Amino acid sequence: MSYRIRFHPLVARDLDAIARWILDYAGPDIAAQKLTEIEAAIATLKATPHKGSLRTEIAPGLRGIPAGRKAVIAFVVDDEAAEVLIYAVTYGGADWVTRTMQRRKEG
Repeated sequence: MSYRIRFHPLVARDLDAIARWILDYAGPDIAAQKLTEIEAAIATLKATPHKGSLRTEIAPGLRGIPAGRKAVIAFVVDDEAAEVLIYAVTYGGADWVTRTMQRRKEG
């Protein structure tokens, strides 16, 4: 079964901020490469949605996986809807837990 990937509305802002940050210190080629690595990690969730660390001590069903060596993707899996909801993508040690919790509270 293939799961559908859905994104919290602010994930686009996360990816844009990551791209700008990497662009500033490493240039456009590395920024594009890192975003490609992050997107590839997200795409793997279609076939294997239950991968990564289950972080129920933070929130029910919350999972996190690394991507692009310095990124973290925070998500939950809805098996009934066959869907993965990406709550946040962070990079370089950013606080993915707080960002995810704020977005879960927003609805």
